[in-house]
Amino acid sequence: MNTQATLRQKAIRAAKNSLWNEAVETNSALIEIDEKDTGAYNRLGVAYLQLKKSKLAKDQFKRVLEIDVNNKIAKKQLERIKNKQSVSPAFVSQHFIEEPGKTKTVELTRLAGKAVLDSLVVGKNCELVIKNRYISVMADDKYVGALPEDLSFRLTKLIKSGNTYSCAIRSCCGKAFEVYIKELMRSKKNMLTHSFPPSKIALSSINDDDLIDEEFTLEENIPVEIVETDKDSEKNIDDISTEEVVNTMK
Repeated sequence: MNTQATLRQKAIRAAKNSLWNEAVETNSALIEIDEKDTGAYNRLGVAYLQLKKSKLAKDQFKRVLEIDVNNKIAKKQLERIKNKQSVSPAFVSQHFIEEPGKTKTVELTRLAGKAVLDSLVVGKNCELVIKNRYISVMADDKYVGALPEDLSFRLTKLIKSGNTYSCAIRSCCGKAFEVYIKELMRSKKNMLTHSFPPSKIALSSINDDDLIDEEFTLEENIPVEIVETDKDSEKNIDDISTEEVVNTMK
């Protein structure tokens, strides 16, 4: 395998693992080999965006358009930067694939402070920690935010009865943070129970071609119902059956 192909694989691997400084270095090396490598410029632009270096990112996408005036990826990313929209990094298509009943994109509440939020990148794996009234989202043992109360209530019951889930940062833009939650294992007790009822899911995806290979997957946030507030009398989760939780979400 030649040096250029090897570097390209390394650049893709760095992005998949959210190693953005390495992605910058590797894509820059590709550009030194071929100054007209639009794929490397696009990947470099995404890496700079994740490092919160918007001006450098814009420079890369503009360079792409100097080489290929019709490059739709660069055009779309420049438009997103102009409109201050969050930009997901290029993951393999299956990274955030939507599976009705098994996955959900959720906007966090009770967000942590700016210092913690600024240190996060899209794709960062998180941990779901059950609290008294909600589920906390933790990254590197630091509190990030919480799931909405109704979803916390539902997942608490499912987790306590054997289900397991993964959680990753899906988008982080200003004061809005979204996580992608995926059901990894469904216990025998919950075999007929969807983690996220399909009837409540409305998907709206935008797919871009060729950005770590080169593909973006975006989805509109799915609103959830508010069933309690901090001022409400608290329910004892252990006194409520999984079946009751399921019924409240129908």
